[in-house]
Amino acid sequence: MGTAYGTQGTPHEPFGISKEQEQNVSGEKRPVFALFAVWRLLAALMVMLYHFCAFGPEAYRQFAMDAEVFTALLDLFFIVSGFLIWVHYSKRLTGPGAYGVFLLRRLARLYPLHLLTLGIFCMAWLIISVAGLSVELTDYYSFPELVRQLLLVNAWGLSDGLAFNFVSWSLSAEWFCYLTLPVIVFIFRKSGLWGLVILLAFCVIALEGLTYLKVIPFPTWLDANTWGAYRVFADFVLGAIIAIVASIRLIRVQSHWYAWGALLFALLVMFMDFRFGYANIVAITIALYLAAQVETNAPERSAYLMPLMPLAAVSFGIYMWHPVFTVSILGLGWLMILEPMQIIGFAPVLAFALIVTIATALLSARFFEAPVRKKLLSLGEGNGVESMALHPSKNPS
Repeated sequence: MGTAYGTQGTPHEPFGISKEQEQNVSGEKRPVFALFAVWRLLAALMVMLYHFCAFGPEAYRQFAMDAEVFTALLDLFFIVSGFLIWVHYSKRLTGPGAYGVFLLRRLARLYPLHLLTLGIFCMAWLIISVAGLSVELTDYYSFPELVRQLLLVNAWGLSDGLAFNFVSWSLSAEWFCYLTLPVIVFIFRKSGLWGLVILLAFCVIALEGLTYLKVIPFPTWLDANTWGAYRVFADFVLGAIIAIVASIRLIRVQSHWYAWGALLFALLVMFMDFRFGYANIVAITIALYLAAQVETNAPERSAYLMPLMPLAAVSFGIYMWHPVFTVSILGLGWLMILEPMQIIGFAPVLAFALIVTIATALLSARFFEAPVRKKLLSLGEGNGVESMALHPSKNPS
């Protein structure tokens, strides 16, 4: 892929910028993909707002129902992940050692927060069980499901419904893609870009067939969550294809207006609620391709987005923490206490939940996720995993 792309900003990691990272050996500035970071943040915020509003009065619930037309933003999130994973890791997978480092880094980044939020929901489950309460939220809670959650296989078609931290299906789906990344890399190295295009076509045909046969129990595979691993795999392959095509620099657009305009067009396509769901994916693909092009051609023009990077860096935390406060602040605090008392409106409670979630994500990233990730990576270094990756010739063949 040449030197078109930088090395920072891997999925769910801070988009910090250093002088070394900004420039390659020729002095050319590298893109930091700030647009992708901000778009993922916007997607995470919209998902949070959607879940919060579903607990509000009729007008807010109607807003949440109307916002369901934008569910393709989740695919944007996954396609971006596939794009960035490809850019930053496809050439590094030189053997089992490098692959082990890749998996360790991804697990160290995702699993600690997954485990913490899962533990919170387990505590709630225990309290509800001891109190003998009947709560719809816990319909799919069980020890087998807890095991699936711990193993991150709950989006592989093994679960009947969403349980515990209900957004964790996306982590399970991404983990599946991390495990199968060598397949995507191998096909590209053997067959090039057209090999990935054929792989994507095969995935879509297979997913359509499984949906038609009711194996995937959703109206369309583009809505799948408990079977989301295979949906997200297709998104990852598409992200890799966009990255490869964008690296060729077929067009020379530099203005961010092109990218933002394409994103607004994609939102308009979603809003029109096409029954042909692929229209959303095509619109998202165009927007991401243009965003990659403008940041590749003129990375210095992303400077106006830099103040948002600290918040964009915790988009994963916002996504993972908001179900906790959906249940506690909106479910328990609002529905069961504040609304019956009629002492406060929903808007202040909603604002409070938004602020608490964002603040928790920021604090969690600094005081929990970063130290735990550092510790896990140091254990990997102690076992020689990092050393094997840094010296590919030592990797076992």
